[in-house]
This record gives sequence, structure tokens and C-alpha cells, in this order.
Amino acid sequence: MNTQVLTSRPAISESVPIRTLQVLNVVFFSLTIFVNYLANGLPLNGKTTGELSQQYPNLFTPAGFTFAIWGLIYTLLIIFCIYQARSLFNRTRDVSVETVVRKIGVLFILTCVLNMAWILAWHYEYTALSVVLMLAFLGVLIRLNLNLGVSFTSISRQEKYLAHIPFGIYFGWITVATIANITAFLVDYRWDGFGFPAEFWAVAMLLIGTLVTLFVVIKTNNIFYGLTVIWGFVGIIAKRYALIETEPFQSVPY
Repeated sequence: MNTQVLTSRPAISESVPIRTLQVLNVVFFSLTIFVNYLANGLPLNGKTTGELSQQYPNLFTPAGFTFAIWGLIYTLLIIFCIYQARSLFNRTRDVSVETVVRKIGVLFILTCVLNMAWILAWHYEYTALSVVLMLAFLGVLIRLNLNLGVSFTSISRQEKYLAHIPFGIYFGWITVATIANITAFLVDYRWDGFGFPAEFWAVAMLLIGTLVTLFVVIKTNNIFYGLTVIWGFVGIIAKRYALIETEPFQSVPY
């Protein structure tokens, strides 16, 4: 009787050489920075990202100051790119860096692609497509953080500060952005909230977001994910108070 030996193919991430991943991480992140610059520098389709957000008024859009966290996220990701690429210029291998790069694989590249694709979909007002891309973006970040590991106890301080914290913050902010994006989509399509007032859904989403955040923080021990989501929620509450003070009788859609 003939038997066949089945061998599984290596994952894409494992088949790509380390140095190729290191270079591609830098290239795709540089492209992401450039596209984000064009989004507001030109701006794309004649409107800035913030102006587009104002087209879909809802109770889950954070205050403007909250978006300053993008500066922190991109700064940390620049540092990560430098950290993960440093062995490109050394003759000796840096096993600790290569381990992190291998854990992440092509996932960081995918986040860059999805980031750029979302910018284009959002600026050209394909709100349904933007939600699909944002959900994919969130899913990739979940996988990336899981690949890095669920605890700080077994990693070096270097990996903690240069990989876990940056991607924990990134994951946290995209969690908030995903809920806000879905809400904007519902406003665009004039969803009636099944007859419930907008305030009900805003509180419900905050509660769901809080429960998800607690679950992730407990499971991953990444407090920076939780702090980032809290920052987003603070921005949401701050904007609501600002609207109450300036336009107390304004009716805000979903």
C-alpha cells in the first residue's frame, strides 16, 4: 500500500527572508506617512479627514484634540521601524530583533496597506468600503498583537517598549476608530436606530467598548491598549459636553 507524506507549506511570513521583511516594513510605512500627508496636505478629494468626519455628526465622534494621538502612534512606529531595521547595517545577526520581526511577519505591512486603502475610501466617501477596510485593519492588529505575545513577563524590556507598547496603542486607537467609523456609516445611510434615541446607542457602544477593553487588557496584560481606548472615550465625552454648552438643544443623529 502506497502512503503519502503530507507536509504543510510554510506560512507566507515564514517564507519571506528576514531582511526582506525589514526593508518592506520601512518602505510601506514610509508610503503610509506620505499618503496620510496627502490626505490633509492636498487634501484628497478636496476635503481633510476632519472635515469629512464633520459630515457625519454623531454622538461617538471624539473631540478634535483626541486625534493628536496619531502623532504619538506614528512617532512610536517610526522608532519601531528603526529598531527592527538596525540589523540591516550590522554584519552580525541580532537574534532578538529578528525574533520580533518574524513574530510580526507581513502583518505590519498589511496594516500599512489597509491604512492607505482606508484613507482613500474615506476621502472619496465610500463609507461602506471604509468600514470593511477598518474591520480588516482591526483584525490584522489583533492578530499582530497576539503574535507578539499576551504577556510582558517573558519578553525583554527592549521588545516591550519598542514593539508591544507601540502596537498596543495602535490597536487601542483603531478599536475606537472602528466604532466611530461604523457610526459614521450608519449616519450616512440614515439608520433610524430601531426607534431608540441616539443617546441610547452612544451609551451602549461605550459600554460594549469598555467591556471589550477590559477583556483585552486582562488577557494581554497590555495596559497601554486600555489607556488608549480611555483616551478616545474621554474625547467623546469632552465633545458631548462642548456641544451641550454651545448648542444645548441640538438634535444629533446616530
